[in-house]
Amino acid sequence: PTMAADMVGYSRLMEGDEEGVLARQKAHRKELIDPEIARCRGRIVKTTGDGILVEFTSAQDAVRCAIDIQVGMGRRENGQDEDRRIRYRVGVNLGDVVFDDDDIFGDGVNVAARLEGLAEPGGVCISDIVHQTVIDRLSEPFRDMGGQRVKNISRPIRVWQWTPDAPVRHDAPDVALKQRVRY
Repeated sequence: PTMAADMVGYSRLMEGDEEGVLARQKAHRKELIDPEIARCRGRIVKTTGDGILVEFTSAQDAVRCAIDIQVGMGRRENGQDEDRRIRYRVGVNLGDVVFDDDDIFGDGVNVAARLEGLAEPGGVCISDIVHQTVIDRLSEPFRDMGGQRVKNISRPIRVWQWTPDAPVRHDAPDVALKQRVRY
């Protein structure tokens, strides 16, 4: 599985307070993002000024990492004015990747990057294959966004989104699953 994350409004944030944004971003990486990736057994493949590409051995680890980073970022940036907050969009996909030196390419990476672009600020979008793999192992709710057409991918991608304000999923008790019909 591949996780792509990108900072929302990077250029605007940098224009407003370049030194402050860079200092906060460096602290977030050191204190939250990198340790969370390591805890979930991820490997950082590439970083850009405002983004990161991470490879995982398990879809559950990738989604757990993405959600935990987003929750942590929300707490860390809560004291900032709304328009100055550092927020990420995150996409997670499971697909073929090609390794070339210290970089990865391929459909798995391309779709993860497109999913990241669909996510709400502070949210996580995952492909249907990832959702099918993790749905029974996570309590966080994902909203079905249906089939989405994304740039440079010929087929529609079924997308599921988690956002920090989504209600917690409660599984129905066994009693509710039993149905009695009387005539």
